[in-house]
Amino acid sequence: MKIFLVLTLALFADFAMGDIDMCYMERQTVNNITLVNHYPENNYIYFGIVACPEALLELVGNFNFYYSIRLGQEKLKTAAVQIMKYTAGGLDVLWSSDQVLLNCNEVKYFWMKWSEGELAIGQGLELGSRTLYTINDADEYRQSIGSGRSFEMNFYPG
Repeated sequence: MKIFLVLTLALFADFAMGDIDMCYMERQTVNNITLVNHYPENNYIYFGIVACPEALLELVGNFNFYYSIRLGQEKLKTAAVQIMKYTAGGLDVLWSSDQVLLNCNEVKYFWMKWSEGELAIGQGLELGSRTLYTINDADEYRQSIGSGRSFEMNFYPG
């Protein structure tokens, strides 16, 4: 009887609380987060994302030149993944794909690695597996890639 009373009170308390926002970022329109590599001897990061494909997430790395990795479909565009480079002449799309990588109900993991003039991004929790694209600027900007210690992630809800 005591167990029944405790369960009834717990259910009543849950019902009385109504809708609770479980995620503080659920209703935000724009959010910037700086990801910092606290282990400078490591030249890679992992990150997990739960977001619907309509949302746009942009990961920007500053290696004297900016590289941008966009996940999600921006407005009515069909590209679900874009890897771009900001140059003096504007924005160059280095690679894009219609493959949908985001899921509203599941954490999708990605990795990013940089060293010796090369920047690579891929899917999963194993470094080097399921590589999406590798940027090789070894000839032009060998010193610029590999010195980055922080990245900025921008969220734009769909």
